[in-house]
Amino acid sequence: MSAPEALQLALRFQEARVLGGHEGRAALVALLQPHARYMVLGKDVNGADAVADELLAGGNGALARRLDWLAPQPAGARVRLDGRRRAGSRDRGLIVTLSFADGAVALVQEQRTVAPPAEPQAIVLPEALRRRIDNALAERRPMMVAHADAQGQPILSFRGSVQVHSQDQLALWIRNSEGGFVQAIRANPRIALMYRDEDAKATYQFQGRARVATAPEERQHIFERAHPVERAHDFAMLGAAVVVDLDRVEGYSGLGPQGQVDPIRLLRDGAAA
Repeated sequence: MSAPEALQLALRFQEARVLGGHEGRAALVALLQPHARYMVLGKDVNGADAVADELLAGGNGALARRLDWLAPQPAGARVRLDGRRRAGSRDRGLIVTLSFADGAVALVQEQRTVAPPAEPQAIVLPEALRRRIDNALAERRPMMVAHADAQGQPILSFRGSVQVHSQDQLALWIRNSEGGFVQAIRANPRIALMYRDEDAKATYQFQGRARVATAPEERQHIFERAHPVERAHDFAMLGAAVVVDLDRVEGYSGLGPQGQVDPIRLLRDGAAA
């Protein structure tokens, strides 16, 4: 198939998909090889009828009809279709790559573009996220903490004592009050944390400034709210209570057919957007 023929076929494919309905489906089936294949993250479909159904009614079917499509572009022996989200929409775009054989579409490969960032809001940790943080260790999802040592080397560690301290603060109990972590935050208080629930695909990143809490009542409160497993390592309370003033929180509660579920982007006043 010549390049102009492939581009023309891709344009007809694109128009049929946007048209949808019985007419669009019939046009798609006519453009597909009988044993055509459709591939998208987590799904592999075979056969012209099944591929047409997926293109129109699958996870990206309705999305494709909401996008603005650019003219098909050659990509070697293949053709690339680029669907852009419309102004004011929070849709993700689509990139579709078509491969051809015997004058028909033999392979459709599709992926979404990066989701637009959530609108920034003031830092008020949502209740559902607060529960995730406070139960992270009990649910076998301890949070990861990153700091930089005296040489500027990033250090990662899992911390089972991370907890919500207020609507815009986290806290944790550090067993070694003179260890590397405490020494590091005294010199450079900027740290980052991450929460991940692989089952739900929930992912959250936190950035903030850590400090050692010295008030006895605050130390006691942070120690008592730590998981019993953490407290059992330090009955004598020899460790350090650390408070993290959050500057940025970004993430989402899961992944669904349309991408990220309940995305959030929380910024402290004055933080760079």
